[in-house]
Amino acid sequence: MTTDRTFKIALTLSLVAHVAIFFKFSQMSLLPKHRSINKVEVTYLQDKYPLPSLESYTQKLPKNSSYQTSSKEIALPPQVEKEPIFKDTKTVPARKPDFSKSRIVAMKKKVSLPSLNTEKITNPDYLNYYQLIREKIKQTAYKNYTRLVNGEVYLSFIILNSGDLKEIRIGGGSSSVNNYLKNVAERSIRESSPFPKFPKDLDYPELSFNVIISFEVE
Repeated sequence: MTTDRTFKIALTLSLVAHVAIFFKFSQMSLLPKHRSINKVEVTYLQDKYPLPSLESYTQKLPKNSSYQTSSKEIALPPQVEKEPIFKDTKTVPARKPDFSKSRIVAMKKKVSLPSLNTEKITNPDYLNYYQLIREKIKQTAYKNYTRLVNGEVYLSFIILNSGDLKEIRIGGGSSSVNNYLKNVAERSIRESSPFPKFPKDLDYPELSFNVIISFEVE
């Protein structure tokens, strides 16, 4: 009996001791640990070699230095008067061309139709109409004549009663004449058409006419 009692007492003490130890460790793990903060001390060392001051870099010039400005005024060189490059010159009036001395050659052209042999014309109405168409051809030929060529062209042509030109041909006596004058003469008659109608007394379906156109340069 004594042995059982002793065993129970020992067991109880052991349990109490274990519980106390467990409780102690549990408190140590739950409580926050306080870390120790080490203070850092900063020490400033005095520089063995002090920096030079600004005054040490400034150089002071001596009072009697040659760089000092002189109080004396510098004399400027005498001014030399320059002669003007462009002197006043008198304006010379422009000469006008003397046309009186120059020779001006002007072409003076002349176009004429030699007069008719009125002895063979017995009808005065025919003669008047003939003179009318001759004057019209002369004016047209004067406009068309533009070259320095002389000569005469003989032409025959037929005019209808209405005044229209029916036919025109150059006479054989003009074969030696310049072709330019032939063309001018023929073109002048064609451009003069239509001519005036025949008067009442000239009751003919058509009439033939002959003209000589003279071209001359004076």
